[in-house]
Amino acid sequence: MLDRFGRIIELASGTICVILFAGLIATTLLGVFFRYIMANPFEWTEEAARFLMLAVGFLAINIALRHDAHIKVDLAVRMLPNSVSKFLDYITAVLLAFFLVMLMWKGYLMTTRTMMTGGALPISMFWPYLTVPLGAFLTLLQLLLNTAKQAIADYYKLH
Repeated sequence: MLDRFGRIIELASGTICVILFAGLIATTLLGVFFRYIMANPFEWTEEAARFLMLAVGFLAINIALRHDAHIKVDLAVRMLPNSVSKFLDYITAVLLAFFLVMLMWKGYLMTTRTMMTGGALPISMFWPYLTVPLGAFLTLLQLLLNTAKQAIADYYKLH
């Protein structure tokens, strides 16, 4: 059940990321075409591409975490005994959860307190900023699911 819930989160955010990334590519190509081929650039393409890249980045973090695909240096950890290595994994999960909660909280404050609009796009910065707490929340869910799965597996290995 934990794995299924994590997979649903992954598929939903992955689908949104693919759509946003397609928009990012289309916006960037449109901007390049009109700037360098037509010599008549749109003012909004760079800003839209920046907002889309921010959204893709924050919404894709949970997918990488689910698959343990983030960059890490674990040479020293692999040389330790298995029990110590497992303990450090749990400590890392707690520290990462703390970071994600803080990112979610600060992102929420940033999102709800903004009164700015985009420079070239007439949209509230609420929408681009919303990807920060949303991405942190989805990543925290994946972290909790992965940690719970690992704790259950470790429990059954011991008993």
